[in-house]
Amino acid sequence: MKMKILTSLSACLLIGSGFAQAQSLPSNYKTTFENADIIVMHVHYGPHEFVPMHDHSAYPTVYVYLNDSGVVDLKHEGADGFTAHRPPTHTGAFRISPGMAERHSVTNQGDVPSDFLRIELKRIPSDDLKEVFRGEAPAQPSTPGTRTEFQDSALKIERTQCPATAPCTIPASSQRSLLVSIGTTQVQVSGNERTLASGDTIWLPPNGNDSVRLSAGAQCLRVILQYP
Repeated sequence: MKMKILTSLSACLLIGSGFAQAQSLPSNYKTTFENADIIVMHVHYGPHEFVPMHDHSAYPTVYVYLNDSGVVDLKHEGADGFTAHRPPTHTGAFRISPGMAERHSVTNQGDVPSDFLRIELKRIPSDDLKEVFRGEAPAQPSTPGTRTEFQDSALKIERTQCPATAPCTIPASSQRSLLVSIGTTQVQVSGNERTLASGDTIWLPPNGNDSVRLSAGAQCLRVILQYP
């Protein structure tokens, strides 16, 4: 299997970038990476913060939770004006949601922040992802290795956990993917090494020949796109 990695890690690792934000989104949503396939947003709700009414795209979305947080209320605009209660989240858990345009306000009911990634899938086939899927955070102590935690014809999500005392390697792949760091991680790609904070991402294009080396104790999710 082969995968083309960008020659400069700094070119594909977009941390704190100045991508223009959608006009309808509050500053809680910061776009950190975008290409033809995906939009990656880092989302932060402060303790007991209220976020005014805003719109989200109809793209299917993967949510990756970066901390243990409390209940968040999502009040939807419309005739019924219903409120959805997002349950507490746990570090490393994820959720996959089918495409659906939303307009809602947000209230963080918890005493701690809620931090997560919102990964919008811009080109996923329209007949894919008909139901919500929830991937649980790994049990502690976690078992080292790479496991497939979701897979269908268009999308695959793998979790890699390195042993606490040794680095590990994610092999090269012929499919394009997004690597998400859960916690602080040292990563080496194409001879370039740097530290990723929790929620930092690397876009891995296909058709290259470089693997990704992670530091001891590192944990990552890999969102793999399997459609043409």
